Order: sequence, then C-alpha cells, then structure tokens
Amino acid sequence: IGVALTPSGCRRGPRTNVLVITVDTLRADHLGCYGFAFAHTPAIDALARDGVRCIDAASSAPITLPAHCSIMTGLYPPAHGVRDNGNYALGPGAETLAERLRARGYRTGAFVSAAVLARRYGLDQGFETYDDDFWSEDEPQLFMIRDRPAARTADRALGWLADWRTRTPSQPFFLWMHLFDPHQPYVVHELDLGAIAPTLYDAEIAQADRGLGRVLEWLEQAGVLDDTLIVFTADHGESLGEHGEPTHGIFVYDATIRVPLVWRLPRLLPAGTVYGGPVRHVDVVPTVLAILGI
Repeated sequence: IGVALTPSGCRRGPRTNVLVITVDTLRADHLGCYGFAFAHTPAIDALARDGVRCIDAASSAPITLPAHCSIMTGLYPPAHGVRDNGNYALGPGAETLAERLRARGYRTGAFVSAAVLARRYGLDQGFETYDDDFWSEDEPQLFMIRDRPAARTADRALGWLADWRTRTPSQPFFLWMHLFDPHQPYVVHELDLGAIAPTLYDAEIAQADRGLGRVLEWLEQAGVLDDTLIVFTADHGESLGEHGEPTHGIFVYDATIRVPLVWRLPRLLPAGTVYGGPVRHVDVVPTVLAILGI
C-alpha cells in the first residue's frame, strides 16, 4: 500500500489485533473522505484522516459473496471457485485470513449482516465465532435477502469484544464486521439520518457509519484502538442508474468496481497518507500478513 514493509519494520509482536470492516454496496465517491460533500460518515472519515486512504482500489467482482471470498483469501474468483451468490461455496482448500491468524493464536470472530454470507457458503473457515443468525429479523421483501441493520450487528460485535476483554485480553483478536445497510431495498432505521442525508442510499451509508463508530469508540475507550490494525473497505459499489443499471451484479464499470480502502495502524502507517497506485482486494490478505510480520 505504498509503505515500505521491511522485515524488521513488520515485527509488530503478538499484541497487534486486526479489525476488518466491510460495508456492502458502498461507492467510494459517496464518502466524505473521498470527496462527497453531503456525506454523513464521521467514523469512516476519521479512519482515513488517521491512516492510509487508497484512491484506486478495485473489487474482484460486483457481487457480495465472490468479492468477500477474495478479500478473505487473497485469491481471484477463478482461483477460489466462488463466482456468484447462492449457488457456490468457498471450499476447504482455500486458506482464509481467519485460518492463518487462528493458527497464530488469534481469537477470531465474524459478525455478518446478510444471509448471502451465511456459514453454509464457507466463509466461516477459521472463525471460532461466526454470527449469521438473522431469523429474528424482519421477513425480507420478495427476491430480497434477509439482513439486519448496523446497530444490531454492532451490538453483537461489542458483546464479543467485551467477552474478549474479560476472558482473553492477553490473546490478540481478529474481528470481521460486515454491514449490509446500503444494499437495496433502502430501509432507514434511524430517522434522523433519513432527514439529513441527500438520498436514502446515503442515509443507509450514514447508518452503517454510525454502527462502525460505536465499535471504534469502544476500542478507544478500552485502550486498544492504536494496537489494532484496521482495514476498511466495501465488497463492491452500486450503479445507481449509471449505464442503465439500477443496482449491481451485471457490469464492471467504476460505479461497482471502485471501492474505498483505508488502513489504520498509527505506529506503522503514517496518518493522512493518500496512496494513488492501483490496489486490489486480493492485496488485503498479503498486506495484513506483512504488517503483522507473518
């Protein structure tokens, strides 16, 4: 990511936690830190201000499950074998970031927000906790995916973090939190955001940001924020009518392929850095491992 990662510089020790946040269907150009003046994304913008913001980051697919499989394995879809939602699952032959970190003594937990990432699709590999319980959520509209809002996913992730601090604080953690809010249909649960955001899509982004902000606030209050490598990205973007596509999954224009990618670890990654070179989702796993010195 444009930062020299020498072997000596990468030895972060066993206490560097890892937090990966993926927001579904999030266009980079609808965030404040990527220049959108009407955004209400203070938590994400603060990550960019304190870390490295990549301005030319690309997803491997404009579809949730294949894109997340690439994020978690460092492999393109032809290599990990997952090419669409629903009809594919990540096989045991693909080694995930969670498997690698758990083998190094990390406590691992994942909290996903939509049934498209349920454990039956294989991304639970390496996670001691994989929270994909959506059955208490509202029945989805026809042809839509059962999901839960950011606030409820954040509640569950915070419960896991509290348990980590109580029972295993000497063990580093790897937490993946997936937020689904900006995906259609747009349902704004926090009405104040619906009143101030320019569109319902932007209100849902703000809703996801608020959930993420609660987790970051907890890490700061617990005194472990600066000891945690934070990786923030989206699985893909959203066409919003560009090129005649209302949502995503068909075309591979920038609207759906260009994603935000932000890294934060103050003792290694210089704050306020903008990296302009090309970056891909398949770079996430090897970069995380390099930063950890693995």
